[in-house]
Amino acid sequence: MTGKPDTTNTAKPNRRKIRLEHIPFVREVPVVVSATMVALRYVGAWLRAGDQERGGFVVRLSALGLAGYIALYFTEKHPGLWYAYGATGLVVVTTVAVRTGLSAGRTVKDLETAHTTVKEEERQETDPQNDHETAGEQGPETTPPQATSAEADAAFAVFVEHSVAFAVRQGRKGVHTDTLLTRIHQERMLADWTEPMLRQKCKVLDIPVRTQMGIQGRNYFGVHIADLEQALGRPLRIPAQLVPDLTPNAPAAPPGEPPAPPAEVAFLEAPAEAA
Repeated sequence: MTGKPDTTNTAKPNRRKIRLEHIPFVREVPVVVSATMVALRYVGAWLRAGDQERGGFVVRLSALGLAGYIALYFTEKHPGLWYAYGATGLVVVTTVAVRTGLSAGRTVKDLETAHTTVKEEERQETDPQNDHETAGEQGPETTPPQATSAEADAAFAVFVEHSVAFAVRQGRKGVHTDTLLTRIHQERMLADWTEPMLRQKCKVLDIPVRTQMGIQGRNYFGVHIADLEQALGRPLRIPAQLVPDLTPNAPAAPPGEPPAPPAEVAFLEAPAEAA
């Protein structure tokens, strides 16, 4: 023993570990990346939607490439445009983040996980089953009504026919396909269907769809009365609520509501080649 005091400091200094979330704006990086991915998905969906038109995909891709070329061409003469492009991109990404719920620090994966959880909870709530019950013990009143594929297709064809008949009653020549899908979604049916899927289903069922049909100043895909009657080989059948009252001196009936889709439409099978 030398008698010298031990000067070794065994206590480690308590230094605060700096993590990524402590650095300003680092938490927003996943949000920006996810919002950019969502925006690119929208662009890709817009390009794929052109497949429903003859040469539409090539036209849209060429237009997108031409716009990019023009943007780069002007930046050679005016480099300050890069700031304008950057600000525009920031506004677009921020808008996408806010509209999709990414601004709360959630990524696309988080949103998809939450959406899956909600769907599972809704399915459990709408299909309750006691532990002591089995499939064979359930009564007919507890079994949800089902429809075959043929019945669902027939119900959808009737819905389209009645919708066109209603549009003709209102002074139009047909109905847009996105209007049909909106009415179906209002009845909480086919929530995961897109408008190109509905058009593809019409094609499978031999329901003619025009690529350009003007209705109230708006051109879009639609079912025209002349095309539908030609495909059916007969005049359109009018829904019961649209049949006029032939009683003498009967008061004029108020404008009817658009026909609601039959319940069998909920069992439609998605088309195999949906865009």
